[in-house]
Amino acid sequence: MTFAAVQTILIVDDEAQNRKVLETLLWPEGYRILTAANGEDALKAIAAHSPDLILLDIMMPGMDGYELAAILKADSSTSNIPIIMVTALIDRDARLAALGAGVEEFLTKPVDRKELWLRVRNLLRLKTFGDVRMQALEETHNLNAGLYEEAQERMAQLESSNQDLQAFAYSVSHDLRTPLSSIAGFSNLLHREVVKNTATERSLHYLARISAGTQQMGASIDALLLLGHVSRTALRPEKVDLSAMAREVLNACSEREPDRLVEMDIQPGLVVQGDPHLLRQGLDNLLGNAWKFSGQQAQVHITFSSAAGPDGQTVYAIKDNGTGFDMAYSDKLFAPFQRLHSVSEFAGTGIGLASVHRIVARHGGKVWAESAPGCGATFYFTLGASASADLEACAGQ
Repeated sequence: MTFAAVQTILIVDDEAQNRKVLETLLWPEGYRILTAANGEDALKAIAAHSPDLILLDIMMPGMDGYELAAILKADSSTSNIPIIMVTALIDRDARLAALGAGVEEFLTKPVDRKELWLRVRNLLRLKTFGDVRMQALEETHNLNAGLYEEAQERMAQLESSNQDLQAFAYSVSHDLRTPLSSIAGFSNLLHREVVKNTATERSLHYLARISAGTQQMGASIDALLLLGHVSRTALRPEKVDLSAMAREVLNACSEREPDRLVEMDIQPGLVVQGDPHLLRQGLDNLLGNAWKFSGQQAQVHITFSSAAGPDGQTVYAIKDNGTGFDMAYSDKLFAPFQRLHSVSEFAGTGIGLASVHRIVARHGGKVWAESAPGCGATFYFTLGASASADLEACAGQ
């Protein structure tokens, strides 16, 4: 069983009779009582055992009550001790002087027992609450400081790991590129020799497979390094016209394949605040996929538009009428090197949508898709409040 600590009250008065009266009035309440006959003795008593409350007389020889109260309130170690001024002085100036010294309450001599009990109880209750609150604040501060230090340490470890990973990626890239270059170069030389010596169809097929494999691995290395670059590069936000950027991407696709019939519907005025290089890379991947996976259609339809989402945030959509995919495998869409179609069907490294996911996330948004086999696909993305907030302002200019 635990017991509450006994609270201590210090009575400071130069009259022994006054000290005795106050001590007698407080004894039934169970307080521990300390007494002092003057200001100097009071300071010694407080230094030896800090009281929970002080009853203080004004008129005393040497250091009076005003001076003692001012000293205590100016010291951070004693400033939270409540003081009740017990005095026969009832004029306004005396009370103002006491308030100026930091006194919390007044009692007029002769002291009424019930009033004394009520004022003492209330001040001690407030002090206890204040002490608990200060302790809680201190504990919270210490906890936050500990969490901050731990977070800083983990951030440093993460930064070190990222640097190690970056160095590893470049090392692997270099180490892989060298043998790949050798394989590709010697394959070309071997191809020439084989052709000179009346090559068989099978041998030419083998050489073609070797060449295609080296090209595919080279493209995968480039894509992996590009994915790391997307995560590391610093954002440089500025006003970006996504509509104009989308037209540039699709026009470039048309120049590479001028014989394809493609109907493009790009909503004008899609202006955001973001990093133009990363956003261009994101649109290259999304619109490039729409172009690639609709290649088997006689008439291709690709649209780029926006609409307000349920929460009022702008949602951008890129839709095509291509081959589509099964939503049962949608969890693989934005993971690196995960493909829903074979390389023989559609070329690619499996990194494009992973890059889109990181680009959108770095702009504070999210990306998702809807599709069905043979029914085309629609990719949706947001760019966060700060990026999309500029849309309406820019559209009105």
